[in-house]
Amino acid sequence: MLTSFAHKSKRPMPRAGRQDGIVLLMAIIVLVAMTLGALALTRAVYTTNALAGNLAFQQAATHSADAGIEAAVAWLEANNGLASSSTANLCDAAVGSTALTCDQSAQGYIAHRQDPTGSQSWSDFWTSNLVAGGYVKTVSTGNSGNADTAGNTVSYVIQRMCSGAGDAQNTSNDCSVSPNASSSTCAGGSSCDAGHEGLNSTSQVYYRITVRVVGPRNTQSFVQSMVAL
Repeated sequence: MLTSFAHKSKRPMPRAGRQDGIVLLMAIIVLVAMTLGALALTRAVYTTNALAGNLAFQQAATHSADAGIEAAVAWLEANNGLASSSTANLCDAAVGSTALTCDQSAQGYIAHRQDPTGSQSWSDFWTSNLVAGGYVKTVSTGNSGNADTAGNTVSYVIQRMCSGAGDAQNTSNDCSVSPNASSSTCAGGSSCDAGHEGLNSTSQVYYRITVRVVGPRNTQSFVQSMVAL
């Protein structure tokens, strides 16, 4: 008996699709972009916080300067017109008759005006001239390093706006003073004579108070005030 066998031909298996890696490449690009965006956002937040903190410290330093101005004004008022006091030494008779006619370096007082040169900043002038000359007075707070509750150290210098030491009334001493007014200064028949109110005032000498505040993060602030006595 003959047996027939049917021959079955083998079909070739379909080849697996080749992975070109495009999806992986796109995923890496997106991941890198997201990472760079996150880094940029973090840096922006850090910069904003640092800037806000610096502004806050600067503002606090400016507020602390009020203590220096008040201390300087209190010293001026306490010694104005006096020959000497517990906080002011007696001046040489050849210089002047009151304590404010000569330097009182221990109290941060200079009887004449000093200014930075054209190439100097106030910070440089403070260090190289005022501190070196022993004219700076630090406000005492009783805390370590005389820092206030905000961590600021306040110091000041008072300068009389005169060309030199001596009495301000001396004609050879060029001082910045307020004008001397009296009821007789308005000439009759002039425009100021119509319904004017006669005001009398004595001439006063101007003093410049410069306050330097040093605080956290190397914060430094200078504040100046002019007073007349």
